[in-house]
Amino acid sequence: MKVYKMLCIAVLLVVVQGCYYGSMTGARTLGENHMTVTGAIALPAYLNADDRREAGENNIDDVPLSPSLLFLSGATKKIDIGISARAYGLGPIVRVGLLDPSSHGAVSIRAGASYIVPAKLLSTQYGISAGYLFGSSLEVYAGWDGGYGPDVINLPEDADGGSDWDQVENTFHHCINTGVVYGLPATEEWMPESIGFEFSVPMDLTRDLVMFGLGVTY
Repeated sequence: MKVYKMLCIAVLLVVVQGCYYGSMTGARTLGENHMTVTGAIALPAYLNADDRREAGENNIDDVPLSPSLLFLSGATKKIDIGISARAYGLGPIVRVGLLDPSSHGAVSIRAGASYIVPAKLLSTQYGISAGYLFGSSLEVYAGWDGGYGPDVINLPEDADGGSDWDQVENTFHHCINTGVVYGLPATEEWMPESIGFEFSVPMDLTRDLVMFGLGVTY
């Protein structure tokens, strides 16, 4: 039932505006036969008022609130496979751990692709993260994410003022990020498995801003 409900939410998310920045996944793979669903939202915070005002007035690099949904399942101890929904798109994702899963340190690489529904185009994503587990519950991580696909932030307008997806351009996007994932004790059935916080800094925009993300994993 949990997976069915989250699939319905994923369908809704692909029609909601968003961007590619941030991962909200941490660096540690799940382990074999472990499945999770993570819902996250990222909020833009411009570093100065002029950038925020100009972004709104010119509609250039005016980064929106960005929801996302991620399904992951541990195929092996070092490999997770899943589905990601974000930035008008939906597609597969793979995460591979490079270190022994029993160690406190973790390094993983990610790769995925999304079908951007309104544009009928493909977007790619990839990244690398390194993290460290303090105790048994708190993982601190940092990484880099990138990709190539339709520019879903700077959408051209048609004659009626709507988004002209036929004229959208592909662009390279990338960011650096750092965050924490805190595992929660399973004292109640309704409680999430973990919560996460992340700061992501886009590196390809003309505006200086930080994306602040909050994620909940079940």
